[in-house]
Amino acid sequence: MKRLLATMKTDVTVQVRNRLYRIGIGVGVLCAVALALLTGPASLPAAIPPVILLVGGGSALMYVAGLILFEKDEGTLHALVVSPLRTAEYLGAKIVTLNVLGLVECGVLVGGALWLVGWQGPVAWPNVPLLVLGTLALGVLFTLLSIILVVRYDKITDFLLPMAGIAMLLQLPFLYFWGVVEHPAFLLFPTSAPTMLVQGAFVPLPAWKWAYALGFTGVQLAGLTVWAYRAFQAHIIENLR
Repeated sequence: MKRLLATMKTDVTVQVRNRLYRIGIGVGVLCAVALALLTGPASLPAAIPPVILLVGGGSALMYVAGLILFEKDEGTLHALVVSPLRTAEYLGAKIVTLNVLGLVECGVLVGGALWLVGWQGPVAWPNVPLLVLGTLALGVLFTLLSIILVVRYDKITDFLLPMAGIAMLLQLPFLYFWGVVEHPAFLLFPTSAPTMLVQGAFVPLPAWKWAYALGFTGVQLAGLTVWAYRAFQAHIIENLR
């Protein structure tokens, strides 16, 4: 536990020094302003979940990939092999700290949009615990997928193209949640279940949607956690020994 907490402290320090919190807050403010300009009190609750999918998901993909590749280039990961820090603790620190950053970004986005649109008329505030749960689930999913992908690359330039393709695919369900294409096939996408949890913070959901959102999200996160751990071991730890 001490090693995990120390690693989390170091990760937060690195994130602050690399201005990730400034970037995240800036992105949140810009998106809040855009939502306030493009929506109104009636349409804002329906617009927020797909925006969190697009913005929060993209941020999670980039943040963890950038940090791991930076540490790989700087030789930090070589030290991990001979240190008492375990792979699970290293990855756990990244997942926790980066998703705290993601919560800050999405909190600014949602809170700012609700406050700005509130000047136009009464707005429905979300169920905050459900919003946090859904945002965290979505962020963890993107973080795990980014780890699985980025450990196969040595340079950010090599990673950008496949990351862009994966991001576009994972973010396609925004069409479903925005009501552009309401086809049930979109529910097969990994990101749809956690996004539905975010949606449930704003509007009532039928029982089958809750079962789908909670069940599919839980199964996916469990499977991706194992996959990310094994990918990191195979492509980073084993290659550095």
